[in-house]
Amino acid sequence: MGYYLQELSAENTEDWEEFNNRCAEGTFFHNLKWKSVLESVLNADLKYWILQRDQKTVGIFPSRERRILFSKGLDTIPHSEYNNILLDDNVNPQDLGEAFSLFGSKYSFFSLSVRKQTLLDHIGYDHYPSGNTGNMILDLQQKPPDSIWENFPAKKGQRKFIRRFDEKGFTIHEIRRQEDIRTFYQYYAENLMRINGDLLPLIFFQKLLETFSPNEMRVTALAKGDIYAGGLLTFTHPARKTAYFQYLSLNRSLPNTYHPTYYLFWEGLNWAWSNGYEKISLGQQKLDPSNARFRIKADFGAEHVPMYPRVVLFSKATSLLYRMKKSLPGGKNPGTSHINRAS
Repeated sequence: MGYYLQELSAENTEDWEEFNNRCAEGTFFHNLKWKSVLESVLNADLKYWILQRDQKTVGIFPSRERRILFSKGLDTIPHSEYNNILLDDNVNPQDLGEAFSLFGSKYSFFSLSVRKQTLLDHIGYDHYPSGNTGNMILDLQQKPPDSIWENFPAKKGQRKFIRRFDEKGFTIHEIRRQEDIRTFYQYYAENLMRINGDLLPLIFFQKLLETFSPNEMRVTALAKGDIYAGGLLTFTHPARKTAYFQYLSLNRSLPNTYHPTYYLFWEGLNWAWSNGYEKISLGQQKLDPSNARFRIKADFGAEHVPMYPRVVLFSKATSLLYRMKKSLPGGKNPGTSHINRAS
């Protein structure tokens, strides 16, 4: 017991980064460079908290401040595939009530997500589901590229979709120039508008290129001369040996015999395998096998790993207000964050 909170500051940034890198659930989206991009480009009002005990960091909580009517609370960070709280394995789940009481003295609600469902039994306050989602994860240790290739069903044509680009002379090249990012963005935007996705501005991608090194972010383009077929932006987290297929750029004007997503994923997972990565996140997704994007990711061996988003209410008044809001027609959860995943 004896927990206390520290707000992230210049004095404890190393503690945050060190904890994210050693925590089994640490991710790229918990690093502080990502935080700086969200703040500088999207003007996100972020509040990052460090949970300590006996002068040791035992948890980190990425969040953003949000007001709903007269209540001030914390919400999950936006545009992030992973925005869950991270806790040390040595934290006793039964102590969570004490840890959350530290937030309860400052805020009326906390919209968060966890990856372990058992933690929900120990929050100690009223809490309600605020979404139904998860991440599509490919474990390359269990399913290396050769195994994935062999298990493609012949009747679905994945091998044909991949081979076609090689046969027609398309090649993959990595890009690091701003002019190439503009091309990537053009087809990213067209794709997102077609599927009614949540579109990020060009300056966001330009900032990513300025912020992250080739060891942290890889951007590829699939092209033949002046014909651009597509591209894939991948984040990496070497400490956890994980790659994240984050943003797809697709030329939807190609003949319908071309399916660049398959080639981009195939090349990307082979690159990850060759560079020692053990897991690939193919994006946040609801558990819906009827969804075309879900099926493509499942074709590559990815499995749905659920997330457990909750809104925690720290006062009876807030809990009553929440229930009233939910009972109204069209009532929504007070904390939801939209993302732009590889689709």
